[in-house]
Amino acid sequence: MFNTGSRGQIGTGTLLVFISVVLVAGATAGVVTNTAGFLQYQSDETSEHSTAEVSDRLEVAYAVGVVGSDGSAAEIEGLELIVKPAPDATAIELENTTVQYRSSAGRTTLASDSVGGATEPTFSVEPLQGDAADGVLGDPSDRAKLTIPLDGETAALESLRRGEKVQLTLTTDSGANTQVQHTVPAVAPDDGAVKL
Repeated sequence: MFNTGSRGQIGTGTLLVFISVVLVAGATAGVVTNTAGFLQYQSDETSEHSTAEVSDRLEVAYAVGVVGSDGSAAEIEGLELIVKPAPDATAIELENTTVQYRSSAGRTTLASDSVGGATEPTFSVEPLQGDAADGVLGDPSDRAKLTIPLDGETAALESLRRGEKVQLTLTTDSGANTQVQHTVPAVAPDDGAVKL
């Protein structure tokens, strides 16, 4: 009386279509989950790098000009910067720090003299306070002195006279920058150093 054979075939076909839809949806969900995980990893990495660029910087606590005399007038023959890590900074290796020096005589980039084979002009690093003896500022209380000789090693590193401006940009190995600018005050030949 009733022919149930064709209805069974339709049910089996519908079941196969349903199973294939579920498999495709599962595969798609796996791809979406993997992509979301990758994007989250990438955003975390970018966030950490951006944070390091902002927080892993140096602060200049104090700047001094070392006074010398050329016989006719007193001039600044060296700069000494007392530096410390910014409040949220992680360990900053001074060996990998560079200083961009800019004055009316020109500009140049200086590297730490602890880097062997440096071809550009150099600055020296002297630990002053805390655990900075290894050249790493890792604690907010750590202090080090960066000394920049203005000895004419390049045209930009000439002695500075009263009223001249100097701009320094300290860049740590994470890419964080600290910029300071000073104007040379009046100096007398018998001054040993002046605060900038």
